[in-house]
Amino acid sequence: MKSCPLCRCIPGLVALLLSACATSQGPSNAVNDRSEAQTAERIGPAPESKSFAGAEGVLSSTGDDPDVGPPEGGNRLIRLRPGQIVEVFRGRNAPGDGRPELAFYLPVEARSVVQLVVGSKGFTKTYFLRAIRTGDTVGGVVERRWLDDDGYNPRDPAAAARIRKAVRAAPHQISVY
Repeated sequence: MKSCPLCRCIPGLVALLLSACATSQGPSNAVNDRSEAQTAERIGPAPESKSFAGAEGVLSSTGDDPDVGPPEGGNRLIRLRPGQIVEVFRGRNAPGDGRPELAFYLPVEARSVVQLVVGSKGFTKTYFLRAIRTGDTVGGVVERRWLDDDGYNPRDPAAAARIRKAVRAAPHQISVY
């Protein structure tokens, strides 16, 4: 049985086309869009130093407020009210594109404050946070291969260390008020 040369080239052309497509993987625009009013609302006076005379071994407190000032470096600040749902990350995994699949990760202690909801359509996975109760926590974007089959917990202790490092490098600070 003979096959035409064009038929043998079609799978290669499709793979080449998929590898050249722009990716939609990355943080959600909802997290990146911050109005000037929100930024101005968070900026306040510098915290006051407090010290306690006569108390040995007591450290002085700077009175830092997590809602004061913009997040440091490349950090993202996500502010939610209980019951509110917001898109935080959109990941894409096209077979053969040569890029690792990324996922949004919440540590176990963060899951009492916010719930991670994952929606998928085709090769795209969209990650949402649903605020459960008031509190402050942190999450971040990690490689999907570091997570177990469910996608919520580290696969092994080495993966847990990689996840901690990735979250510390670019944390998403989550505040439910």
